[in-house]
Amino acid sequence: VSENKIAVLKRFRVAVRLWWRWIKGQPSASSAKTMISQARHQSYCATPSVTMFFALIVAWFTLLATFYTHPTIDISVSSAFFRGPLCAGALSGVECGYFPLRRMEVFKGIRWMLYLLPYVAAMLIVVMGLIGAFSRQLREHLPMTRLLVALISLGVGPGLLVNSFLKTFSGRPRPFQTNLFGGNLDFTAAGTFVGECTRNCSFVSGEASGAGWLLCLLFLVPANARVWIAPPLIIASTTM
Repeated sequence: VSENKIAVLKRFRVAVRLWWRWIKGQPSASSAKTMISQARHQSYCATPSVTMFFALIVAWFTLLATFYTHPTIDISVSSAFFRGPLCAGALSGVECGYFPLRRMEVFKGIRWMLYLLPYVAAMLIVVMGLIGAFSRQLREHLPMTRLLVALISLGVGPGLLVNSFLKTFSGRPRPFQTNLFGGNLDFTAAGTFVGECTRNCSFVSGEASGAGWLLCLLFLVPANARVWIAPPLIIASTTM
């Protein structure tokens, strides 16, 4: 059974319940409006469970512990994008390598566009919220609560926790800032908070936090449209 047929069946069931209540006794206006609103929002799936929320937190701390106890993983991944010998092991008088992607303007432009995606999405959410606030008809078709939750999560997560706290006080230098890859700072493992970086540091990644927030926006999209929206959104998020 297709998702559209399931949605139609659910709406039909709500309509039958509304008709039966009308037969038993005319419902109040607020009750009828509530049931109609529920019928219109059947295309949105239920919110993620608390179990999923804690599972994601456990997965995040597991990854952090892995990179903390095995810092060579970080170095190996960075080395895959580094051309030439590592600077820390280069012989005297021999020029060490570099990150070629940092010198390509096209990749700089792509990175900048991907960096702006969460903010563009946030602006669209604000516009949708304002439209819903001033139009009762449109408000009944919009997931207003989820729009509000999305904005709050952006402000608390990527905004406050990541960019205002962790990136400011972690002290972890970016790969190109370390003496392994041409910089002048010592490499530090993820989660140590003992690095010498003083501004816009590496832990945690602002782009990665924004990408994770973008993936959560799938819950704002009707279920029957996620098949088309999910692939480009996942590609954009994983390349940030």
